[in-house]
Amino acid sequence: MNWQRKARIQNLIAALPFSNALYYAMQRSAGSLRAGRTNPVEYFDAARRTAGWIRATGRDVEGMRFLEVGTGRNVNLPTALWLCGASEITTVDLNPYLSSALVFESNEYVRRHEGEVRQAFGAEAARPQFQARLAELLSFKGDLDALLRMMNVHYLPRADAAQLPLLDASIDAHVSFAVFEHIPADALARILSEARRILRPDGLLVHIIDPSDHFSHDDASITAINFLQFGDDEWAKWAGNRFMYHNRLRAFEYLELFERAGVNLLKQMQTLDEPSLRALKNGFPLHREFRHIPAEQLAVRSLNVLGTFAPATTEVEGSKES
Repeated sequence: MNWQRKARIQNLIAALPFSNALYYAMQRSAGSLRAGRTNPVEYFDAARRTAGWIRATGRDVEGMRFLEVGTGRNVNLPTALWLCGASEITTVDLNPYLSSALVFESNEYVRRHEGEVRQAFGAEAARPQFQARLAELLSFKGDLDALLRMMNVHYLPRADAAQLPLLDASIDAHVSFAVFEHIPADALARILSEARRILRPDGLLVHIIDPSDHFSHDDASITAINFLQFGDDEWAKWAGNRFMYHNRLRAFEYLELFERAGVNLLKQMQTLDEPSLRALKNGFPLHREFRHIPAEQLAVRSLNVLGTFAPATTEVEGSKES
């Protein structure tokens, strides 16, 4: 769908009473959430990367307690972390978006595509605990509450990740997938401050961030930097609603934010978007707010971060991929 048309529809619905229910109904009937389109594999791949980075620090995912920022409409990341061995996952969201229908459509996808799912998990799928838990998931019968109990997932809707009802040092890993880009920078700073409180002294932060213009995911006519042609005020008119807010921070700004919060970066990986890079080199009309930033920093489409509040014992690793 053309991004401008989509933005107008979102702005219209966001201004109406019961906008969340209306937007969900639209997505289910004609949008990305309609029946038959549910595919949890990208979340499973994110969990595999998260587990791999954690294991690379010499720790076992088995038995770890996770806090996920930003549940959304499904529990794909908690499910995947449970399959990888997590003992407990608390998942929080400011909005009560979780959909039982979508959760069970994801589970049905797992049943019908078991081979693809195992492949998405890579080496994790060979672990005995993974195999035992996958068998449990494939044979599960019950409602959403029973499923969450089986996986020891605690869902906290209307919960502020910057002020959580959790004990100090009660979490082993603080994680998210494609969520931080939808949170204002000042709120992210507060969330990281709360992460310091709830994480164990040697706890880890693993966050996968998508700094691209999310309208480009559905509109092939624009690049991942499309939104950088607008100033803050104009962009807010297009996408300042509750459904499409995007902070537009660049990868280096996220890294600075982590560092200001006292996070010691153990590893970070950035992926460049080549079409965006070409567009920038060919005169893409950047707004003046972004013209001072080098093209390679503007064109990052993915940022993966591993860190800890504990004193760093290894040098920061960094890499870029195209």
